[in-house]
Amino acid sequence: MKKDDPIRKYLLFMLLSAAVIGAVIFFFYVTDKPENTRNTVTIIPRTEDISTEYTKTSKTSTTSRSKTTTRKTTSHTSRTTAVPTTAEFVRLDINSAGADELTKLKGVGEVLAQEIISYRENSGGFRNIEEIMNVKGIGESIFADIRDHIYVIDPIYDEPEEEPVIGDTPDVEQETEHVPTLEELAPININTAERDILTLLPHVDEEIADRIIDFRERAGGFRNEYELLLIDGLSRSDAAEIMEYITIGDDEKAP
Repeated sequence: MKKDDPIRKYLLFMLLSAAVIGAVIFFFYVTDKPENTRNTVTIIPRTEDISTEYTKTSKTSTTSRSKTTTRKTTSHTSRTTAVPTTAEFVRLDINSAGADELTKLKGVGEVLAQEIISYRENSGGFRNIEEIMNVKGIGESIFADIRDHIYVIDPIYDEPEEEPVIGDTPDVEQETEHVPTLEELAPININTAERDILTLLPHVDEEIADRIIDFRERAGGFRNEYELLLIDGLSRSDAAEIMEYITIGDDEKAP
């Protein structure tokens, strides 16, 4: 009976071992199925950098043990920012710029640059930027493109001529005939003086002058100054005042 105990123990051990092995095989068989494998993906956004970070965790089962693998992948996205470039703004003094500088102007080549320099040397320099249009080959279109890129130090402009208004005639200084005064002509010969000269005498108008002329023609001339009292329209005081400025002849004068 005692001899059979080791055999029984051995058989019992083998049965238990077989049961354990079978249980393990069954366990791994079940856990190896696709539906029992889980994949977990975690996405973590980050605002500090332009990147995308995510963590992928996979669980796999093997026949020996269960392994958990964690893989962390970070992908960076590079971004290129275009830096705007500023075009060079050309501004030249056309009285000192060289040919290489002038060719930087729109529409101005080497030939035209030499024309500008030749004109500048022959004319003594540009007085203003508009004068560049006198250069052969530069018209209004090219000038419109370059006018903001050229300048002249202390430009000079001609004053515009005033156009005469139609119907407006310039003032012409008229020469006036000199009219002698009574003081310049005195004494006046009342026997020879014309009407306009007689009217220079005090109290003598055109009508009185005509009466004086009529009297001297009828009487053959005045023999003395007192005959003025015979002229109608003259009083004694008027005649006395007139006598200061008259004569009746070259040799006869009132006493």
